[in-house]
Amino acid sequence: MDDIDRAIERIDRGGEAWKDTDEVVEVAVKRPLDTVVPVRVSADTWEALRREARRIGVGPSTLVRMWVLEKLREVAPSRRST
Repeated sequence: MDDIDRAIERIDRGGEAWKDTDEVVEVAVKRPLDTVVPVRVSADTWEALRREARRIGVGPSTLVRMWVLEKLREVAPSRRST
């Protein structure tokens, strides 16, 4: 028996893992991202990015995506007025 099987057995023994419920849970389905943008950064920058991402509880690529979208929202109004 491997570690996964032991963990499943332990959870099943607890009795709470598969408790039936009538609770309805809404799930939002998003369109998958389809473009990858490779970005080169120094090792120090990568480590700083990883630390910041870990601090706020996201992955490094998610953090970069958040920052890019944030910046685009900032510049979009100024682009419209020109």
